[in-house]
Amino acid sequence: MTDNELKLVLIVNDEKNKVFYQNHISSYDDIELEVYPSLIEFRNQSHGKLYSGFLVDIRTLIKSSSGEKLLFSHLLQHFPVMRVTKKPGSDSFSGLLESKSLGRLKGQALLDAFINDLCRKNSPRDIPSGRQKGIFRRVYLYFSENFQKERPEKAVIENLTIKSCFVVTNEMCSKGSHVWLVFTEMKEQTPIQCEIKWVKPWTPGSLYLPGCGLSFIGILDEQVGELSQLTKD
Repeated sequence: MTDNELKLVLIVNDEKNKVFYQNHISSYDDIELEVYPSLIEFRNQSHGKLYSGFLVDIRTLIKSSSGEKLLFSHLLQHFPVMRVTKKPGSDSFSGLLESKSLGRLKGQALLDAFINDLCRKNSPRDIPSGRQKGIFRRVYLYFSENFQKERPEKAVIENLTIKSCFVVTNEMCSKGSHVWLVFTEMKEQTPIQCEIKWVKPWTPGSLYLPGCGLSFIGILDEQVGELSQLTKD
């Protein structure tokens, strides 16, 4: 991606519609387009990336889970977002923008305004994490998938986002290995698989809590929704 390129995301789960939207967007210069079949797929691969706007297929959004709809609402608050739908039996589309002025435009004119008047004037940014600082939550921490036999560690986490957290533990952890969390406050109790991204070991005289930074890599849609709610509480 060059400095002048605009990074946009297209969310659509129908292959024919994906090609249809890509053909329309390809007529614009300096656009890098990432395409995902669902919002959850996007969330899982968005870490550390910067974006300027989103196009979301309405049919895909309607079929999405409650957790994905919460993520969509999150995007609406921070990015230019255009909901699009292909008109049956034609080579045109309709769109919807959260804009009183641009919202009156239709079809290609609306897409022009979305890209040139909103996205190009929007500084690229990452997905806001909704990180909770100074709030500790209780979890059960597993170091293997043998959930029936392993006795979990009663632990606490902080810096919770919909994608990551910091777990306080004295156990020896290594970067790149996996652990599993069960949140005591969540209704869905399936253990969430996590990858250890960094480690803060216990050291004498340290003023910091020991533990490790975790990235959620195996999480259910229902749990994404519950995490979104927890980060708002």
